[in-house]
Parts: sequence; C-alpha cells; structure tokens
Amino acid sequence: MSNSSALLRWSTEMLPERARFSTFREEFARLNLALDVIDHSGGRPRIDVTYLSLGAVGVCSIVTTPVEFIRHKHHLKDSRDQFGLNIVEAGPVQFANAGREHVYDAGSACLVDRGKPLRVFGPRGGSVKFVTVQAPALRSLVAQPEDLSGRPVHRGPALRLLGRYLRSLASFKEPPSSKLASTVGVHLLDLVAATLGSTAEAADMVTERGVKAAKLQAILAEVAQRFGDPNFDLDNVAGTLGMSRRYVQKLLEGTGKSFTEHLAGCRLERAFAMLADPHYLHLAIIDIAFAVGFGDLSHFNRSFRRRFGETPSGVRAASIVLQKSSSAPAQCAVSRAMENCPLGVTRNCPSLDSRGESE
Repeated sequence: MSNSSALLRWSTEMLPERARFSTFREEFARLNLALDVIDHSGGRPRIDVTYLSLGAVGVCSIVTTPVEFIRHKHHLKDSRDQFGLNIVEAGPVQFANAGREHVYDAGSACLVDRGKPLRVFGPRGGSVKFVTVQAPALRSLVAQPEDLSGRPVHRGPALRLLGRYLRSLASFKEPPSSKLASTVGVHLLDLVAATLGSTAEAADMVTERGVKAAKLQAILAEVAQRFGDPNFDLDNVAGTLGMSRRYVQKLLEGTGKSFTEHLAGCRLERAFAMLADPHYLHLAIIDIAFAVGFGDLSHFNRSFRRRFGETPSGVRAASIVLQKSSSAPAQCAVSRAMENCPLGVTRNCPSLDSRGESE
C-alpha cells in the first residue's frame, strides 16, 4: 500500500461570490471529483470539503447546502477501481448506485462502487464522511464487495468503531508522516472490511490489526473526553464501549500505561494548561484541581509536582510574570486610565490564595 499523504481543505466560500458555484462545478467537482453538481439551495450554495489522502486509502468529508452530485457514464472513463464506504452524519441523503436507490438518515451507511454511475442528493443539505479504498485491497478481505454496492450497511459495532476512528482523524492539522499514513490507512481498510463482513480467512487479521487499534483509540478518546468527571472510572469506559473491564485493561497494557495513569495524565495536562492560561486567573488552584477531576488537593499537588517538576502555584506565578512582561505597556495604559497601579492586580490574585498550594 502506498503511504504518501496529503490534506486538502476546500470551500466554495474561498471563491468570489459572483462565480462561486460555477467555479466550484467546473474547476473542482468535475476535475477532482469526476462529478457534476446541481444546486438546490435557491441560489445560496455552500460546499465544504476536507480530504485526507493516506496512500491507497482516502478519507473525505463533505458538508453541503441542498445539492445533487451526479457521476454520469462519461465521468467514468478515467475512474479508478475503488469502493467508497459512506457514513451519513446529517441527512436525509439519497444514494443511487449499482442499480439500487435508498434514502439514508444520520448514522446510516452504504457502500458505493466508484466505477459505476452515482447520484447523491441531500434535499435539505447534508454531511457525509466516506472512506475510499482500492478495490483489489478490499477484495482481499471481503468476498465480492461489488454485490454490496448501493445497499445499506449493517449498523453494528464495527460501523460505530469506524465512525469514532474517523472523528479522531479530524485532529490532523497537516498531513501525517508517511509511516503514520500507512498505519492509519491499514486500520481504515480493516475497519471497512469488518463493517462489510470480512472473509473467514481474513477475520483474525482484521480483528488483531485495525479493529483492535480502533478499540484502543476509542478507549483513549473516551478518557480524553470525560476525565473531568470525578466519578469517571474503568467501569464507565467498559460500559460505554460495550467491552469488559479486563479487555479494556488488556488493550491499555499495550500502551505501557494503566487506565489510572492515562486518566491522571489527561487531568494533569489540562490543569497545567489552565494554570498557564491568564483566562483562568479568576479560579483558585483548588478550583482548577476539582475542575479537571481531582477530589483531593494534596494528591493533586503531589501528582502535579511529580509529573512536571514544579508546583501548581509555581506554574501559575511563572505564567503571570510572562504575561506582565509581554503586555506591560498596555497594562500600564489601562491602569493609568483607571487611576490604579498595575501592581495592584497581584494583591487579590487567585494564585496567591493560601488554599491553592500545600507544598
């Protein structure tokens, strides 16, 4: 599998309003997507496209006002032998492909044979994410995927895992390294195969490779999202993701850290960011500790110092000094206008609250 990567973000909003839609249709849709486009928005179209190339696998997100995409036979002369697994995030969206036509609501998905005519219509606008995979690669894992084209895909655990994995890719601000692109591409191919139903020969490989990686990613994403809840624990993760406690622990063992260590790491990193951010100066250190999920201030202080080699109050004090040095002229001007000394801001500074540091 090729491991070259590229990241493209494109929107009709980038174009001059007078020729916005015609330019999109002629210079982007027909040339890059091999599609024709019909506007159904009443003359106020907007189309936003994000495309991440991962070698032989591609990930695309399209958000539109009411619009119709059509791939006619004459668009197929240079078409690649590819399949696309489409996941509707906002609908309804109508797909017609391989002689079949269905309407899909949010959360549903379908497989498209990109070598055959296609019609996609979102009468109220829509948002769709899709993964494109090379046909030979998919056929090595799924028996006769062309027979599945144009049909709804089963909404099972594999599809949910794929959706979570795709959401995690939104964090990419630039193309990933070749090595990472190759790894992510393999994971996505496996997740598409698991969603469609892999062959008996490929099932173990798909499970141990892409599905396992996606489950680990889902666990880490759950921790990163919910660490601020002081009652959040291993049982919450296992229950939310439909896994056993032991399986969650086993997957985390591969990272070299336990669930408790991952949870504490997220809490401490967030606390550090808040202490270094002047927007949180109104919060006492104890309030920040509780806000990130710690229930005991002494434990927070010890853990923070062990991880960063500095106390929470030390990090906040350094941030205040840095802020003053970078904005001193502006602060003095404001303070003079208020007939107040700029040093006065430290007298009631939350970082000097005696509750904030016990060490």
